[in-house]
Amino acid sequence: MLLVLIIALGIYVVQAGKMNPPVVADTTSLQWERKQISPTAYTPGNSWFRKSQSGLYEMYVEGKPFERGVVYGKLASELVKRQEDAFTDQIKKMIPSESYLKFLKYFIGFFNRHLLAHVIEEYQQEIYGVSFSASDKYDFIGTNFGRIMNYHAAHDIGHALQSMALVGCTSFGTGMAALPTAV
Repeated sequence: MLLVLIIALGIYVVQAGKMNPPVVADTTSLQWERKQISPTAYTPGNSWFRKSQSGLYEMYVEGKPFERGVVYGKLASELVKRQEDAFTDQIKKMIPSESYLKFLKYFIGFFNRHLLAHVIEEYQQEIYGVSFSASDKYDFIGTNFGRIMNYHAAHDIGHALQSMALVGCTSFGTGMAALPTAV
């Protein structure tokens, strides 16, 4: 009886931690191609991404939520992958045990099982669009969508800890009307 209970609990934890992506009616943006317009700038349509002379990355995206996510992912695909590499490498440094990492995968999935209920549909669609540019080498952790949603949750939890002076984050945003002519 105890063995059946443990197996049932294990199945529940695994199933409860699964995240289904939002339903998106129009996925034609997945077919869009990134075009290089200079050595450090790319564009599909009116959206653009570049690395400025000062070394900052700048991006402008437009469209419906899913389209914005897809365009972001296509424009910054190398950065999306590099960010996940850095994040998982840091986790592996903090937790070198593979078996404990596997346990944590299910624990975090279960802990965040209600995450989608707290993220508005617009953001879910945008994150789902970005997830198409995530690396497949981390599929053992979870689906691209599930991983990116959980990475966002981890980032937001980090912000919650800022008041405890345990973490810090600096960012800024600005609005721009169109790609500058001198890239």
